[in-house]
Amino acid sequence: MKWIVRVLARRLALDEFDAPENQAAVRAGLALAGLAMLLRIVFWAVANRYWEDAFITCLHSENFASGLGLTHVRPGEPPLHGFTSPLSVLVPLVGDMIRVGFGLEFIKLVSIPAAALTVVYTVALGIHPSVRLSTPLTLMVAGVLAVEHHQILFGMAGMETQIATLILVMSFYYTVAWKPLPLGISLGLCMLVRPDFAFWTVIVGLHGLLHDPKRLFKVVVPVALALYLPWIVFTTLYYGSPVPNTIIAKGLGYSKWYTTPDALSPAGVAGHAWRVLSSSLLVMLGPTFCGHGAFPHIFLAVGGHSPVGLAAGALALAGAALCATRRWRPLWPVAGFAAVYTLYYVFLVPIIFLWYKMPYVASLSFLVAVGTHAVTGWMGRRAAFPARTAVALAWVGLFCVILPWTFLTERQIDREIGPLRREAGLYLRRHMAPDEAVGGESLGYTGYYSRGNVYDWPGLSSRKVVEWSRSVPQTERSMENMLKSLRPEYLLLRDVEVLYTMKMPAWLTGGYHPVAAFVLPPDRARAIRWLEGSIDTAFRIYRKNPPGEAPPALEVEWPSDPPEGFRFTSTLYAMGMHYAQRKMPGLAAAQFRRVVELAPDALEAWRQLAAAYLNSGQRDLARSTVQELQRRFGVKDPVLLRALGD
Repeated sequence: MKWIVRVLARRLALDEFDAPENQAAVRAGLALAGLAMLLRIVFWAVANRYWEDAFITCLHSENFASGLGLTHVRPGEPPLHGFTSPLSVLVPLVGDMIRVGFGLEFIKLVSIPAAALTVVYTVALGIHPSVRLSTPLTLMVAGVLAVEHHQILFGMAGMETQIATLILVMSFYYTVAWKPLPLGISLGLCMLVRPDFAFWTVIVGLHGLLHDPKRLFKVVVPVALALYLPWIVFTTLYYGSPVPNTIIAKGLGYSKWYTTPDALSPAGVAGHAWRVLSSSLLVMLGPTFCGHGAFPHIFLAVGGHSPVGLAAGALALAGAALCATRRWRPLWPVAGFAAVYTLYYVFLVPIIFLWYKMPYVASLSFLVAVGTHAVTGWMGRRAAFPARTAVALAWVGLFCVILPWTFLTERQIDREIGPLRREAGLYLRRHMAPDEAVGGESLGYTGYYSRGNVYDWPGLSSRKVVEWSRSVPQTERSMENMLKSLRPEYLLLRDVEVLYTMKMPAWLTGGYHPVAAFVLPPDRARAIRWLEGSIDTAFRIYRKNPPGEAPPALEVEWPSDPPEGFRFTSTLYAMGMHYAQRKMPGLAAAQFRRVVELAPDALEAWRQLAAAYLNSGQRDLARSTVQELQRRFGVKDPVLLRALGD
């Protein structure tokens, strides 16, 4: 153990990491680092999860290794910068140069030691002479970064998230310790992992101007530029611009919160800020499960909110305020990062993607520790230590307790939902001609397995979609309008999108016909935990109608054999009941509407559809559905009529 501590202290330039007074904290930290690696290996073995967007970046690296260029689109087209994080491609590229297709596994492999180093740098920051967090709170932050489910998930699902968290925490340490050479390296890596980490480089620059301007310009800035400028030169020459197409596409395609009526009124701004903070950001400080991608499942929820997350958020706010005081002033860059990114995520980012939050959560975790240190400091030295230990064990313990269920649920997603998306992509690969295109929201599985031209929304890897967005007003930009205008030969759409978001538009029903369905059978769907957070249980591929020809009959393809006697409508009905029972009437209505379209004589489905419309506040649709129920079946439902006031 001692030689490991000495090597880390010397090689990573960690101040007092091997000091005798820090021995207990460092040994416990190394144990947590080992646990972090072990948990990620177990997750890989149990779940073997792949996140949708990992396929986008890894397709670029596979194409390059195959001689097609560092691009996503078809051969023969100019290279397209269809990824945001350079390291999300450069890391898997190493694996794909060894063997094409190994890149996805290689970035998972790199994430394992990256997790251990993240814990090491966290402990080093906590025990640094200018910080001196108490040992329980230092280990609390390290424990959260080691065991929290989403800190594990994204890196081990093929994303660059674990690498991003490591580089940011490493940069935190070298900023506080003010070590110019490794700080310059970490800042260059920050820019290579996330372009928006430019905010952090500005914060460090301000800190350097106040602390040591000479070495800032002599060492930090040149080293950071030496790492980052080659990428800028390469992308300018290779793609024509250093700005990724993904950033342009998101800026054009996603609607902005401040464009809605009364959004900029005091009440509108406050309401928006509270919604984002409570339901998207602070919720990650409590035990949650976001693996389904659409809606988080909150453990110990009260009124739809996470009390643990809100309490931790309050402590983080107190910790940020304390960083202005003399005792905690060395941590003001960390507090500045948290403050700037809170404003950035709340007011400037239309959609906060889940994997972007993890480095931000790391910064908040440090501030939670500072806030807890200050709050418990009023107890006196004798009572403070056990109080801090109790808080640390409770917070980290909550994340530990849920891990068996979250790991097994990720396994269910990989075994049950993953094949639906994979088989849909393979279907397109078999049927799409080289000059044809498929349109839809998802790009990862679709592009990776089809290897075809994808009009994804908002055009992350599609010049044509971005050009279309530029040509229409902001108010008219949507996936539906894009598909309606560009009319690709195929569409890959979720049933929820078709029925609830797009509401079965005439251009779709009259111009396309379904050729394949990929639907999770009801018995297997019911076994998946927290499925209300998923919209990926029913996909359908549509083909553009041939001119002057009757559309072919529906061809259903399955990733595995359906149960004996299975009917497609029974799956939709079961899913509708699943959503209805979980108080998600909008999603329930989408399922029941599809049932009555495919089976107009399904009386109970009409009844459930009316109830779902009513529960979602769509009273006019509920009333018309009740009237249709009476017209078709002569049935008057007294409960529905009474609820409608009829």
